[in-house]
Amino acid sequence: MEHSERAEADLLHVVEQALRIRGVWEEVATTYCCRPSQEVKAAYQAAASSWNVRLDERAVTLSSMWIGGSAYWE
Repeated sequence: MEHSERAEADLLHVVEQALRIRGVWEEVATTYCCRPSQEVKAAYQAAASSWNVRLDERAVTLSSMWIGGSAYWE
């Protein structure tokens, strides 16, 4: 029984983190589209801090280039 409860708690934690990461991405993508990638990257770092999420630096860099280059809206 304890194993099942632990697995459920772990799953809920993963889902919560995924929702927070999605919130960070949506906040940045909708506000910083077509801006320079360095500005987008700084916004990512600020949003991640406010959402209490740790993001992979490579993912932040690639997403910043994608959002900043306006490819997100095409």
